[in-house]
Parts: sequence; structure tokens; C-alpha cells
Amino acid sequence: MAPKPHYLPAALIGGFGMPEAGRTVGGLRHAKVCVRRRKEPEKVFGPLKAENIAYQYGLYDVDAPSSDLPADFAETIWQEYEGALPAAIRALEQGTFTRDDWMTILLHIQAQSIRHPDYDRVAVAYIQEDGVPAPERDDVQRQRQTTFRETRQWMASARYALIRRGAAAPRFVLNDKGYVPMHDTLLELKGVLFPLSGEIAVLMVVGVAQPNDDYEAGPLAERILNGKGTELVNQAAWTVNEINCVMGHPDDADYLLQLPETGSTLRLPRLGPYRGNREPSYFHWASARVRVPLPRGGQDFRWGARSR
Repeated sequence: MAPKPHYLPAALIGGFGMPEAGRTVGGLRHAKVCVRRRKEPEKVFGPLKAENIAYQYGLYDVDAPSSDLPADFAETIWQEYEGALPAAIRALEQGTFTRDDWMTILLHIQAQSIRHPDYDRVAVAYIQEDGVPAPERDDVQRQRQTTFRETRQWMASARYALIRRGAAAPRFVLNDKGYVPMHDTLLELKGVLFPLSGEIAVLMVVGVAQPNDDYEAGPLAERILNGKGTELVNQAAWTVNEINCVMGHPDDADYLLQLPETGSTLRLPRLGPYRGNREPSYFHWASARVRVPLPRGGQDFRWGARSR
């Protein structure tokens, strides 16, 4: 049988789990995680090997390969960064990352915009709006290529922060889209959180880049989440539109099961989500605007709610 076509890198998933004894960073695809699935939310499965999660045969197949749409177009994109991804994430965890490590992280962020099976639904709707009533599979694959290129332009307009969990905070969890959309209702800014391991994530705030920014040089800021700040992003990971599952460390099976079926708005802690400062939202470090006073009673923070 051909290798499993993962829509979320297996080595990324493994970074949220328990490594197999005797294996190094390169063996993270064999690490074990627990999984809570949307179809059976009352159960937690596992521990399961990372390589046996988040794959789908035929997802990137091309019916009529051509010079502009090769049969292996998707695998060619993944190969640009997947081999270097575990080491790059570890370097960010340890604070020893280089520009090359950061570029690997950016490629991962760029690719996750097109990898999930739900992309097909979105692409079909977009193509139909463009005047094609019955898009074929190759039309969707061409749109994947276009979206991949355009995502980099969108990323260039953003600012980035390296986000760590505090010592008393729960580990990050990962949904199978690999990201959590966020909307700051106070600053009217939008962003996306990309969990990279149980310890770290990257937060991208879009549309705030300044002329002298060099987003490829590394994250602009670094923040440490307090316990409540981490709880909120983990809850939001479970409610993202059209995910299939959420994954975490085997020791956190009960924690996954307790993630609530919330609505799309959660209340931020009164003193903010970060440890060591009182920034009232996740996004204040990124904004070039004058800071807005925190309303009495705290601030609403809106997430991408799950479709029912």
C-alpha cells in the first residue's frame, strides 16, 4: 500500500504525544496521542500512533496530470518542509531557532491552508461563484495551488508571536486542521493560532504588518500564556468549523473529554491571557494602534464556532 497521505504532518501530531521509547525527534510519527472525535465526542480513543491519524487516500489525486498540475504537486509542497519541521519546532521550544527554522515554520503555516479535507468544500463553493457550475477534482487541485501561493501574500501582511504555555497551564491540544481562527472584538483584529507542540504555538495577527517589518526573520514577540489563556485556546480548538478530531498527550485524555461544547464567544481573564503582563487581549502586542481601555467586566473574544 502507498504511504498514507497525511493532511496533518504525522511528526507534528507526535509532538503533542508521548514519544516511543528509544526514538529521537525523527521518530515523532511513532509517538502516541489520545484522540477525541467529532463523530463520537463522548469517547477518547488511544493511545494511537501519530502516523495512523489525519490521513485520507485520494485527497490530492490528479485525474489528468499536466505540466501545470503534476500528479505529485501536493507531495512536492509537503517535502519542502516536513522533514525539517520537528527540528524547527524543537529549536523554537529551546529558544535556539535560526532564520531557516523559522522559514520552515512559515511553510507549515502556509501549507495548512490547503491540506485539510474541508478545503475541497470551500474550494468548490469558490469556483462555483467564479462561474463553474460543476467543478471537477482537478479544478479543486488547481485552486489548491493558487490558494497556497496567495496565502503567502496574506501572511506577509501579518505579525507573529511565539506563544508558550506557562508552567501551571495545561498542554496545548491540536485539532486536525492544525489551527484556531481568532477574532479580537475590542481591537477588531483577526488572527490564527497554530499549535506546534504541547509546549508552544505561533500566533499570527493579520493586516497589522508595518513597512519595516521582516516577517521571515522570526516572530516579532514572545508571550507566555497563563492557565486561563491556554484553557480558552484549547476549548476553541475543539469548536473550529468542520474538524474531525482533537488530539493531545495520553495523560490528558480526561482533559480532552472535558472540553466543552461552547458557543463562539468566550470571556477573557480580567487581567489578560498572558503571564507577567496585563495586556487585555491575545493581540495587543501586534497592534500599532493606540490601546483601547479594557471594558468593565472583561473583554469578549470571538472564535470560529463549529458548524452543526
